[in-house]
Amino acid sequence: MSARRWAMMVAGMVAIARPAPAQERDVRAELTARAAPPAFVEVIAEQVSAARAARLPAGPMIDKALEGWAKRVAAPRVVVALEQLRSRLEAGRAAAIAAGAAEPTEAVIAGAAEALARGLTPDDVRALVSHAPGPEAAAAGLMVAASLHAQGLDHAASVRAVEEAYGRAIDPAQLYELPSVVAGLAGQGMQMGDLARRIMQGGGLPLPPMAGGAGQGAGRPGQVPPGPGANQGSGRQQRRQ
Repeated sequence: MSARRWAMMVAGMVAIARPAPAQERDVRAELTARAAPPAFVEVIAEQVSAARAARLPAGPMIDKALEGWAKRVAAPRVVVALEQLRSRLEAGRAAAIAAGAAEPTEAVIAGAAEALARGLTPDDVRALVSHAPGPEAAAAGLMVAASLHAQGLDHAASVRAVEEAYGRAIDPAQLYELPSVVAGLAGQGMQMGDLARRIMQGGGLPLPPMAGGAGQGAGRPGQVPPGPGANQGSGRQQRRQ
């Protein structure tokens, strides 16, 4: 799959993970503006209200409902999808709390739910949250690990790639470029299994496109990562600077 398509996919994930605006979204107004019938609007509004009552982020629920209406999916099927999403949000919140986030942000909960939906485990979620330097990085790391796993990396390598990026202190915006880096390497002929082995053995990924500064040439985008151990110590040196 092309780097451009993966970049677009992750951009959609970012929209889900961003913190909700100060003003609470009105699902009734959003659906009505799209000509959804009152019966559909009310059953969806009940689901969103239940999520809010459980202190879960409503944004992903609303987006899923809007997607369902846009595809003209019948209300009962949309309700089932929303119930499944709410279950993942609850599981994501539980995993984040288990990792030490007493009050996980909505973005972290949404990212954890996305990670679980794409095949990562609760242990993966806990690792990504506990090793993140902050909530924003945790939310980004969860979404990116989910995307890397969907891209073909096994879940352990997907998590390790994000944790290694945490160690290089790249910002969340740069984290979101990692799937494009992986897509570029795949486009050069690197097999996902080989790339996963490199990651797990310490080879790491090239730095994302936005992360290149003076002295960081070893991570130029699209460059095949060095073999195991070749870049050990580079993260420590950058953090000392």
